[in-house]
Parts: sequence; C-alpha cells; structure tokens
Amino acid sequence: MLSQDHYVELSRQILRAVRGRRSQVDLSRRIGYRSNMVHRWEAGECAPSAATFLALCAKQRIDVGQALTRFYGRPPVWLAEHGPTSNQAVAALLRDQRGKVALGDLARGTGYNRFTLSRWLKGQAEPRLSEFLHVLDVSSQRLLDFVATLTDPARLPLVQAAWARLNRVRDVAYDEPWSHAVLRALELDEYRSAGWKEEGYVARKLGIDPSTAARALEALEQSGQVRRVRGRYEVDEVISVNTGRDAARARGLKLQWTREALQRLASGGPGLFGYSVFAVGRAELVRLREIQLEYVRAMEAVVQGSRTNDCVGLYCMQLLDLDAGVDNVLAAPLPTAETA
Repeated sequence: MLSQDHYVELSRQILRAVRGRRSQVDLSRRIGYRSNMVHRWEAGECAPSAATFLALCAKQRIDVGQALTRFYGRPPVWLAEHGPTSNQAVAALLRDQRGKVALGDLARGTGYNRFTLSRWLKGQAEPRLSEFLHVLDVSSQRLLDFVATLTDPARLPLVQAAWARLNRVRDVAYDEPWSHAVLRALELDEYRSAGWKEEGYVARKLGIDPSTAARALEALEQSGQVRRVRGRYEVDEVISVNTGRDAARARGLKLQWTREALQRLASGGPGLFGYSVFAVGRAELVRLREIQLEYVRAMEAVVQGSRTNDCVGLYCMQLLDLDAGVDNVLAAPLPTAETA
C-alpha cells in the first residue's frame, strides 16, 4: 500500500504516460480548457477528478468501456446505465470494489472520513484522481491491474518494480497451481507456532505429493514470496493476486481446482458438495449469478476478518446455463472467483 503522497505522485505519472507525445497545451484544449491545465495537473499544482481523467483517456483514444471490461473480466452491469467516463461510473466502480467492506474499515484504511467516502460512493461528490486510486487500492488490492488497462505500469517509475513482482507472482500461480495453497499452509498458526523445519508438513497438511509441495515451495522462494530462516520457511509478504488477467491460463487454474474438488468427492472426502438442476427465467439466472458474486464478496470479508488461521479452505463454484446455444445467459465469467 502506498502513502497518500505517493498516490498523488502516481496520478501525475499516469497523466504523463496517458498524454504520451501530445503536448500539454494541445491536450488541455482537447478536453475543453483554454489554459494549460494539463501542465498544472502534472506539476501537482491541482488535480483532475477521476471522471475528468477518464474523459482525458477517451480523448487519447483509450476505450474506457473496454478497459473497465478487461478489469472486471466482463462488462460491468452498470456500464449499460452510465457512461464509462462519468462520475456515476466512478462511483459504481468504487461501490463494486468496496464489496462488503464496512465504511468504517474503509475510512481507517484510507484515512478519508466516512462522510467524504459516502459521498464519493453515492456519486454525490467527485474524488480527485489520487483519491480515487487510493480508495480503489485499499478496497480491491487491484490498483495495478486497473492502471494496466489504461497504460503500462512498467512505464511508471513509482510502481514499475511492484508491477514486475506482481507479474512474477502471477506466473507462479499459473505455473504451480498448488503454490497458493502451500502459501496459505505456511500462514497457519500451527505451522508458525510449532517452529517445524521439515518440508513434509505442508504435503501432509494439504494431502498432496511431497514433490508437488517441494516444487511449490521452490517457486514461492524464487519469486520472493517466502524465505528460509534458520531452516524453515517464513512468508515474506502476502500479495493479493487476481489470476483472471490471462483468460486462457485462468481457465487452466479453474480446471485444476475443480478437478481437485472432484477427486476429493470421488474419494468420499469431507466437504460441501451439492447440485440443483432447475428451470428459471433468464433474468432470474442472471440474478443468481449476482447473488453468487455477493456471496464471494461476503466470503472474502469473513476470510479477511478471521483472527486465527487453523485450516486451508477451497471454494469451487459452478453456475451454468445448460443451453448450448449462442444465447447462453451466463457467457461472461465471475471475475472475483479468479482471485487467489
């Protein structure tokens, strides 16, 4: 997480990157200013609102609607009601990413008061670009993924190292699917308090082959997520990784964890397994998808609020329209379920 001053600097760097080779004067005029407002923004003398920045992106031929779709993994529902560069779109995006996070917790995490946050979330006031980036970062932990839909974070000095590391960590998740489960096992109170040094603990705890656990541990260490301290592994830094950025590789991860759930079911292992086949209206099936998304957000809030780490859980979800035709109601995936 960045400091407030860093979010201001990041907003200036993003503005410069989006402007590209166009002059500040020219871009200022293109977005309706007679004075060189872009120079003032980039110099930090004042700041654009988030909506004004998105409008600037559109003037630079960045398809903001497509950018939002890439960020979500599907067109957000509210995009049909609000223009992608409007303050209403900004508010809807922040509300979505806030999910089930209590307003008080969001206020503590950002340093902004509840009244101000409430007005931003309702679209009654416009956050400045730096404020928008700050709230988005705290609520979603996907700030760099959002920035990447508009410009290349590798071109932004403030976050280029963090972007490179995030991509290394994401590659580990794709290449070694068990790595995230192994990472969670290393966070268990049992492991941290017992001081075990032998690597067999992780394999036994997760019920996996020792060679699989060893490969995952090696990948985690090489990517800087864990380190060995006096013969045992310690988690260096927990990074929230959204694996939906690469659709093909994300599909492979979903297959991996669905197969794992099926294997546990086939062997009679404990867990919650069930199904229901039903007839329902198209609008209701879409609503069921939204309920699933609401459930995932509530689940994430419970996970984040847990004071103890006693076990490693796996949540798998399937909601299908069994119609094989092109008008399948659920053609778009639920992006949140792809976050590890």
